[in-house]
Amino acid sequence: MASVAEQLYALSPRDFTAARDERAAQARAAGDRDLARAIGALRRPTVSAWLVNQLARQASDQVAELLELGESLRQAHQHLAGDQVRELSVRRRQLVAALTTEAKRLAERDGRAAGLQIEREVEATLQAALADADAAAVVRAGCLASPLSYTGLGAADQAGAVAVVRRATPRKAAAQEEVPGLEKAPARRKAPAREKAPAREKAHERAGGRRPKETAAEREARQAAEAAGRQARQAAAEAERHAAKIAEAGQAVREATDAAAAATAELDQAERQVAVARAAQEAARKQAERLDKELSHAIAAESQANRAVRDAQRAKEAAARAADAASRRLARARTAARRLD
Repeated sequence: MASVAEQLYALSPRDFTAARDERAAQARAAGDRDLARAIGALRRPTVSAWLVNQLARQASDQVAELLELGESLRQAHQHLAGDQVRELSVRRRQLVAALTTEAKRLAERDGRAAGLQIEREVEATLQAALADADAAAVVRAGCLASPLSYTGLGAADQAGAVAVVRRATPRKAAAQEEVPGLEKAPARRKAPAREKAPAREKAHERAGGRRPKETAAEREARQAAEAAGRQARQAAAEAERHAAKIAEAGQAVREATDAAAAATAELDQAERQVAVARAAQEAARKQAERLDKELSHAIAAESQANRAVRDAQRAKEAAARAADAASRRLARARTAARRLD
């Protein structure tokens, strides 16, 4: 039965029903009606459950690493190893994110769109396998019919989710009841609320309803029972308070995870903005260098032009002085010529 279920739950959900009915018909034709009924009772997996089954087959190394990490996390929580819990939690988020991404890729390869709800169900199933050893076993088996969930109050919710497991787990008798072909554990006989009345009390009732005086042993037994009842109520109240604290802690973890994801997204956005700003800064630096070079060339050209202007001015002044001297010589020559006439 287990091998048949493994073969069926490896198929795409669109092929599951026809293949299941065919295998049931084959078992019926072979005369094995019990097997035929068990196969016929297998439910077609939801898309998210099928994706987790595919991860167990096609990403088995990553799934195994995730489940081992879950065991390490549970031990770290039991020993209150805060540093180890934080370190393992970082790896947990990385593995869950990687497996969720791989599940979306498998869905696309099968021609399916893995929407947000399917993605959440896959992630919830992986988180349940991390938190609970029995959930880890059924995820590893790869025969889920529906996703798992974990409330933070002890065990993952597997009701109706498990089609078949490779081996039964001692803490999940309920899971065995969901597995076709496995014997159900015999139900424990519920103890009666009250034992039969002692013979002397029956005699007392027949005698007229007067209750006999309570003996020391009976009084001691009654007081012990009352004390045990009080202790049980106190233990139940304490367990309820502890469960509430665990639920609050789980909510805090989820909120912190969401806040960390948001902060990471903001950091990514800020890093992209820094990269754009640095590119603009580099472009401005190169432009400033080019302008500096052009300015240096312009200053040199201006200095050269200033020198040329000064040289031309000096030449002009010298020419003016020479022209003035020539004019005076001309005037004296003319005067001398007139006197000779």
